[in-house]
Amino acid sequence: MSFVFINNSTSAASVSSWRYTLYLIATVSALVILTACQPSDKAVIDTRNNANDEGLTEVIISLDWVPNTNHTGIYVAQDNGYFKEQGLAVKVVQPSEDSASTLVANNRADFGIYFQSNMATRLAKDMPITAVAAILQHNPAGLLSLKSLGATSPKDLNGKRYSTWEDPIDDATVAHVVGDNLVKIPGEATDATVALRMNQFDYILAYYGWDGIHAKAQGVDTNFFFLKDYEPIFDYYAPVIITNNQLLASNPELVKKTLIALKKGYIYAANHPVESANILVKYAPETNKELALASQKYISTQYLDEEGDWGGFDYQRWDRFYDWVYQNGLLDKPLPPQAGVSNDYLTPLSD
Repeated sequence: MSFVFINNSTSAASVSSWRYTLYLIATVSALVILTACQPSDKAVIDTRNNANDEGLTEVIISLDWVPNTNHTGIYVAQDNGYFKEQGLAVKVVQPSEDSASTLVANNRADFGIYFQSNMATRLAKDMPITAVAAILQHNPAGLLSLKSLGATSPKDLNGKRYSTWEDPIDDATVAHVVGDNLVKIPGEATDATVALRMNQFDYILAYYGWDGIHAKAQGVDTNFFFLKDYEPIFDYYAPVIITNNQLLASNPELVKKTLIALKKGYIYAANHPVESANILVKYAPETNKELALASQKYISTQYLDEEGDWGGFDYQRWDRFYDWVYQNGLLDKPLPPQAGVSNDYLTPLSD
């Protein structure tokens, strides 16, 4: 498998979809090295049209940002040969100015890693994307603050300084659990724990699987309030795997084969966190190994549902969140039931 890494410049349209992954680069120098080695976007288009010498069908998967434990199942599927078993040669790319949703919608990637919350405005604009697998079964997003701040619930954060990407849906969810007095501090924090300790803000919308684990690894006492614990509607899907509607119509078997390989990869990662963390670091050596292992031990418990299966959506949970988004004036019109989501391409694995 060859990997194509594209320049990692930021895009306001997709900011909250990379909230989880901005903390993954171990050092600034590692980021500089990674970015300096990246070819242009043209490489993505060209490689999609190359014939594979082994007779394998080429598939491109776009990450939402740099490799992290959300993506471990992808690398496991490659390393363990699950893609090849399905007759696939997978290339993993990272988005540049365009988010994964834009790459997928414009047929520059076959699949992408994305977030249900970010899909809302894109589906409202008829972007031809559908979520076909849930990477995690429950939303790991929450509010991170230093324990010394003294907050015992999200309401205690009302009026405190909130680090924001200025994404309307993110800000509305935070206001719903905290209160309307959001004192917004716009900007990017490449390390939430360090920024909190430097008093740049009082709390931040973060993801426990990396940010919460990272704080513990640094020995920093923090509070983490999961959004879903204070508002069940916020147990939306983060992250998800999306694909293009045209691909679903024209080649559903390719979608099913890709998801079979991914399911095997994520189930393996769920059952073998140490080995899987090592595989992730093998493909993303710039990642801090100890942090990747700690994160993997936690997130491996989050991949599978109660029956030990991976990828499925609860349509009612999906619809409830989008109804909340509309009812709170964040969309001009309601989305139809099961907008942009399907379980139809997930296949049970044979014994």
